[in-house]
Amino acid sequence: MSEWAWRFGMIILFGVPAIIGGGLVWHFVENWVGVIVYEVFLLFVLSWVLARGDKLKEEHH
Repeated sequence: MSEWAWRFGMIILFGVPAIIGGGLVWHFVENWVGVIVYEVFLLFVLSWVLARGDKLKEEHH
């Protein structure tokens, strides 16, 4: 599988929790700060997953 396809798939995979989870956070907290904190947390997790995936791919070659 090509590198860009895997990255694009991960971005789509994290897009669903961003949209659904953002709505849930808004429903329970009713504050934009909580939603932004949740979205930034997801962004950090996505960055970690992408970086980890790139490192694992280098080990297999």
